[in-house]
Amino acid sequence: MNIEVLQRIILDFQKSEFPPLTRRDLEITPIANMSFAVVGSRRAGKTFRTYQYASELIERGVARENICRIQFHDPRLRTLSVDDLTQIDTAYFALYPEKQGKEDIFFIFDEIHRIEGWEDYVLHLLDGHRNKVLITGSTSKLLKGDIASGLRGKNFSRELLPFSFGEFARHYEVEPDTVSTGGATRLIKLLQRYIRQGGFPGLLDLPPELHRDLLESYWDTMVLRDIIEAHPDDNINIVAFSRFSHALLSRTSCPVTINKIIVNLRRDGVRFSAETLYRYMHYLQEAYMLFSVEFFSSSEKVRSQNYRKVYAVDWALADAIVPAEGVDPTRQFENLIYLELRRRGYKISYYRTRQGHEVDFVAVRKRGRSSDRELYQVCYAMDTASVRERELRAIPPAAAHLKTTRNCIITFNSEETTNIDGVTVEVIPAWKWLLSASSAAAS
Repeated sequence: MNIEVLQRIILDFQKSEFPPLTRRDLEITPIANMSFAVVGSRRAGKTFRTYQYASELIERGVARENICRIQFHDPRLRTLSVDDLTQIDTAYFALYPEKQGKEDIFFIFDEIHRIEGWEDYVLHLLDGHRNKVLITGSTSKLLKGDIASGLRGKNFSRELLPFSFGEFARHYEVEPDTVSTGGATRLIKLLQRYIRQGGFPGLLDLPPELHRDLLESYWDTMVLRDIIEAHPDDNINIVAFSRFSHALLSRTSCPVTINKIIVNLRRDGVRFSAETLYRYMHYLQEAYMLFSVEFFSSSEKVRSQNYRKVYAVDWALADAIVPAEGVDPTRQFENLIYLELRRRGYKISYYRTRQGHEVDFVAVRKRGRSSDRELYQVCYAMDTASVRERELRAIPPAAAHLKTTRNCIITFNSEETTNIDGVTVEVIPAWKWLLSASSAAAS
């Protein structure tokens, strides 16, 4: 790799105009002697978050020349190998020799995990105590597993999901006024748009008729780059993989068992082993294309004996990919709430009482040595007595058994506080809950 090419890339960024940005809530706080990773699905906005980070540094007084940003999908870096990585800081410090070891230098590496064996280079940079490293990637390996192990515990990671409702409102310049009648009306209309459109940043200013086509292209790119190319030795059968992933997405917010999917696919003439499907499931989760939720239990045996529920990285993406009628809006609504709980840093499970009544989410967040347990039911409309009874019945026994600190039913637009068998239950409209103060940007 020619050092002059790397220097040109470094200088091009330092002299360029930053693109227009909608501020994201995910905080990036460098930790001494550790890299910071922003991880999430393709097209979730990781690249733009690096621009926001650079802007934040400059606002804090960091000189633009102290930022070295490299995008690893730059066509000029097609031939870059792991052995060439050390030329990045060589090229940078050849431009600014007076800064080496004397000033904080911020290295921003977008999608560096495309270069196999990159971890040792990041550790090399961290040996320079004035070097700060931010990396992005579309693989959960940056959170745990082989890559995290390769960094020897010197990496701190945070997830970046598609736009939250708060970020969505910020983009469209809608005031988060949850108190006045006019503010509530505007937020209700915006929530309808959010449910219909989804949270991927690239869709926000496009005509609605282009949304489905773009979401389909996102999915195809994820499958190609994050599944097939990421696992070249696996000889992935794209037809079988597509049928399996479509089967999962069609069950968004629903119970899923691999064995039942096998039976259905074999009935349609598609044959492959359960082991293969579990491996494909792992790949989908690793690439942040979908997530699975287990039954709440401290026993691994109990968790494994119960079905899982699946949620997509974006409910509109799932609806665009699933054949026929897509994903029912009420299930998209549940998917939306799941993602917000995940965004807030909760560990999420579901629960089923001894009577067989389900609670959609048990949300657990550690606070020091203790932890809070909260129950969340999701119901688009509690407009009949039977629906109301169905949504409430599981909460008292679940709350008593799990010793919860909060019990909520999130609806589209209903609001009340009620007491059932001595258990307080909040019924909250989603447009208010999604903007509530508990929505911590970097929980």
